[in-house]
Amino acid sequence: MEKPAGFWIRAAASIIDVFIIAIFSFIMIFINTFIVLPLIDAAGTHMSEAQYEFFMLIIGTIPVLAIIFIFAILYYSLLTSSNMQAALGKKLMGIIVVNQHGERISFWHSFGRFFAYTLSKILYIGFIMAAFPSKLALHDYICGTKVVYKNKYLD
Repeated sequence: MEKPAGFWIRAAASIIDVFIIAIFSFIMIFINTFIVLPLIDAAGTHMSEAQYEFFMLIIGTIPVLAIIFIFAILYYSLLTSSNMQAALGKKLMGIIVVNQHGERISFWHSFGRFFAYTLSKILYIGFIMAAFPSKLALHDYICGTKVVYKNKYLD
């Protein structure tokens, strides 16, 4: 029988994953700030101030945020549904995501779990639920998943 992963190990894995996404975000913002925005700025001499501010917002900021969001979705969904069965944080902590029968979840199941995970982040009570005896967070209840130690023989 699989041993469910507790609150603290899941929290540590989540911190590692957030750090990885933060590094990607920093790189994207760096590229945007020092490559993309100066190019827009160079073209700004032919625009009114209102047009310039609009282009800085629409072309300079929103696409970067969209790229970061898409990266986060794919990061969690692809890795969790892969043979690893975990994003890098969980992998480093030795825990995996499985369905209620202990099997690997599909990409679309993992995709839905990402959005339930986001709901848990917004409410935070969803994460705290993993500290109770069931060891299931809100997104686990919603998606029918559980986080367990990879080594099935762990006592």
